[in-house]
Amino acid sequence: MGSFWREVLDRLREEEKSEAEEAWDDFVRASDRYSEARRALFETDPLPAVRKALNDGGDMFAALDLLMDVGWNRPELVRAVVPELYSCSLSLGRPGIFARLVLRRLSGSGPEYAEALHAELAPLTAATLREEVTDVFAMQALAMLLDDVGASDLLGRWREAVLASPDVDVRELAEDYGE
Repeated sequence: MGSFWREVLDRLREEEKSEAEEAWDDFVRASDRYSEARRALFETDPLPAVRKALNDGGDMFAALDLLMDVGWNRPELVRAVVPELYSCSLSLGRPGIFARLVLRRLSGSGPEYAEALHAELAPLTAATLREEVTDVFAMQALAMLLDDVGASDLLGRWREAVLASPDVDVRELAEDYGE
């Protein structure tokens, strides 16, 4: 069969594709492009771009998605942006959820990473407990983070601070996180 007829048959087959098949093909092409872009990014130093995205907020979800995707293989990259991830994690919205997932993955990358993360979280948590102890949403998100990463000593400090909070709603959060 000639190439002309092969092209005609290929076009006819493409026209017969279902909507789901076309969507799948689009997904595969996008996935391939994403893999190529990620490879190209890691041929450079991605840290400045990731840090900027987490600080500026415009590309925050792209940065969080990247860190969730590669955090297991590149825990040092995640460690380098712990302060930025911590700031994001104090939200109960999508950025907070994603940031807590990234930090949970880091804490699960091995005992040395968990210990280092807890040490890095200590001063950040202390500052939040001084400055945000009346913000019920920040306190709830902080408790979720500390629980997610297994920072029981920091969760104990959190509990003491929320029990001493002048805000009754914040004090009630302590009921959700036992001693």
